[in-house]
Amino acid sequence: MEKKKNNNIPWVEKYRPKSIKEMALPQARVNRHRVNLAEELIQFVESFFEEMEKINEENKKIKAYNRTAPSNKQKKLLSMDPKKAALLLEGPPGIGKTSLVYALAHDLNMEVIETNASDTRTRKALENKLKETTRSKGILDFIIETKRKLILIDEVDGIYGVKDKGAIPAILDLIQQTQFPIIMCSNEYKQNLQPIYDAVKKYEVLPLSKEEILKITRTIIKKEKITNLTKEDLELIIDKNNGDLRGIINDLQGMSQEIKDEDKKQFIYSLYRNNNIEIFTLIRDLFQKANSLREARMLVDQSDVDYALLYKWINENLPSFAYNNDELAEALENLTLADEIYGRIRKNMEWSLLPYFFDLFAGGVTLAISPEHKSKGFRRVTFPRYIMQRSLSSLSVAERNLIEKIKIKHDMSDREIIKDFLPFLRLLGKSSRKMLKEISDWLELEAREKKLIR
Repeated sequence: MEKKKNNNIPWVEKYRPKSIKEMALPQARVNRHRVNLAEELIQFVESFFEEMEKINEENKKIKAYNRTAPSNKQKKLLSMDPKKAALLLEGPPGIGKTSLVYALAHDLNMEVIETNASDTRTRKALENKLKETTRSKGILDFIIETKRKLILIDEVDGIYGVKDKGAIPAILDLIQQTQFPIIMCSNEYKQNLQPIYDAVKKYEVLPLSKEEILKITRTIIKKEKITNLTKEDLELIIDKNNGDLRGIINDLQGMSQEIKDEDKKQFIYSLYRNNNIEIFTLIRDLFQKANSLREARMLVDQSDVDYALLYKWINENLPSFAYNNDELAEALENLTLADEIYGRIRKNMEWSLLPYFFDLFAGGVTLAISPEHKSKGFRRVTFPRYIMQRSLSSLSVAERNLIEKIKIKHDMSDREIIKDFLPFLRLLGKSSRKMLKEISDWLELEAREKKLIR
């Protein structure tokens, strides 16, 4: 019974280190010089609060002076140097950047306030999420002693596009006004983030060595009593994931399932196959073969695809498989509820809710589409573009022109158009020739652009 309970908890969370002392600390560089990342982060936080205390004391005096001084003699309030207020951790996904921030907060008895810049990517959304947190300690903090806060802005490299540009100035403003230290994380260099690179200190975080990864995985294998894994199997899992510790741990959890001896070889082979091929098949099976909640559960349980990644694939491809708008609306409602539950899971660590999350995002979508409407023919499965983090320069001319024409009609970012608007245009365009013509006339599309929504 205990084993079943533990299996409800993703191992990436179960084995997320709570303290920096428990971590295999990744190496880091600043301007090509190697640094001790733990020491640097602790020093950054402690120095921030020392500096902020001095600034706040001086600003009290300035405010008192300004209340009686003529307007032409009033003094400007002091603010902290952005390089002392915030920093950026840049490195490949799955190497422990976010885990390090949470471990740091735990060791310093701090509360993490997290937002994902690729989700709250507009200026307004970021300000609504963080402005009050960064500017003020809150009323209750003056009444009772509470934890200090550490602001985490994750995936800042997910910001791009015309409308999204407002998010970068918003982040810079928040850094200028914050009462709490800010740590940002990104997976890779992006040219549009240059203002942030110029403003704060950037740490290049490197993947863990193979020796460190082997040490971590062997500990997990021992604790979980995995006996069906050879040395060659483990080496292959590590090599396949290219240093992504999160992916490696997900694969280990997949290998922990109870498998009959005669099926073991086939299961291991499926675990090593190309992830893109596996997820393409999984999406088609969920939309076209599963007709019950039980069947949807079995498909998800048998897959080693990360649950958060699978959620994004389902969300992206839903419009291609929904038969009509009613089914699409019901499926989207289930996805929305799943997203809310996942937010509670992450915020409150309520992993007992995870089965409900699975049921809503996989089973909820499966059940929203009537069995008689499930097409047995070929349907194209699309890789989520916001996961690809595709640069605008890699878009075709027709795609670029189509996006620009949509932006003339609606004030939307490139990302919003690609992620949310185009799938619905395609759904409408495929419904009838008349509708396709109306969309084409409305946007004044050329032949190549018209093909993109047909």
